[in-house]
Amino acid sequence: MTYEYNKVRHLELLRRSLDFEKQGKDLDTENRDESSELLHYQSKLQDSIFWKSRKQFALLMENLVNDSIDMEQFEIAFSLLWWEAMKEDPTFQRDLKGVKNFQHNPRSDRFCSFLTSVFRQFEVLEDEDCTEQEVKDYVRTVLQKIQPSL
Repeated sequence: MTYEYNKVRHLELLRRSLDFEKQGKDLDTENRDESSELLHYQSKLQDSIFWKSRKQFALLMENLVNDSIDMEQFEIAFSLLWWEAMKEDPTFQRDLKGVKNFQHNPRSDRFCSFLTSVFRQFEVLEDEDCTEQEVKDYVRTVLQKIQPSL
């Protein structure tokens, strides 16, 4: 099921989840549907966090596909930026004030997923299941997909 972003509902579910935690319970155990809905709203927050760094991510990807940097430089810089965004995510997702102030931008939808798919290519490359050229081609494809929303 897909949900449009609804801040009031998001805050309601977040409060319920936090209340359950205080009681030593878990929203997923108590109500799977509500837990699933909350996860959807949390993914919007995650997209937003990554979206804030969209220009840096796009520039790194452009530099790789245009041979301005090599794969090692790309992997290091991209991974650092990715982890920086991931570190911010858990704190923001549980912050009622932050969620109240959050303004959903539909252009950011799925942005984290696209970037995470690039990040996961480093594991595939390390396992030698693909070549650097294949990763570069993959990055080019992802860049083309996200370009219209940048």
